[in-house]
Amino acid sequence: MTQEPRSLVGPVLISSRTFANYLSQFAVTEADLLAGPVLDCPGGAADFASELRARGGRAVSVDPSYDLSVDELTATIDAGRTQVIEWARTQPGRFSFDEDGVWEHSPVWEDSAKRFLADFARDRAEGTDHYRAALLPELPFEDDSFALALSGFLLFTYADQFDHAFHLAALRELLRVAREVRLHPLTDSSGVPYPRLEELLDTLAAEGVRSRVLTVTGTSDPNENETLVLLRD
Repeated sequence: MTQEPRSLVGPVLISSRTFANYLSQFAVTEADLLAGPVLDCPGGAADFASELRARGGRAVSVDPSYDLSVDELTATIDAGRTQVIEWARTQPGRFSFDEDGVWEHSPVWEDSAKRFLADFARDRAEGTDHYRAALLPELPFEDDSFALALSGFLLFTYADQFDHAFHLAALRELLRVAREVRLHPLTDSSGVPYPRLEELLDTLAAEGVRSRVLTVTGTSDPNENETLVLLRD
């Protein structure tokens, strides 16, 4: 049987994953999150942080796109959704479309984006500072500002665009601001595992960072089934 060809998704895009996606892909419970505070980096257009706050938690989202206006960000999110849908069409062995040609995740992520944008607009109007414009590997927070940092679909996902030095610097920075860091997935967008993960973990271990890999349920691709947990001593 011939395996379907795989390709990379292209430029870094803003996705709109849901609170439920986060629970699954990072192997966390609502109780884990409510113990917070939690950093979502990059936050993209996920409704995760707004939903966590609605449940009584504390969360801050970081993304370089947050320096855009609401209208500019809306257009960027729409373009990213189009980009990922068109890419998914080239990967029929990985992603499902219904008889009308609608990607299975598209309606749910569109709703998530709407909730995010409404909360982002409120944040801008009220100055609550829940959304911070910043770019790894430099974050505008004091040491140990968060109990947990979640980082999805940036590191490892775009290994073709970010080199090993960036990955190491980004992880060090996340570990500076949070004692525990969870990353998902451990593959690039074509499904290939990050080739220098062991080297990365050995370097961090020498700096007092413990690591373990959890088996999880992928939220868009079943093969994205691993999450990395990093803990500072």
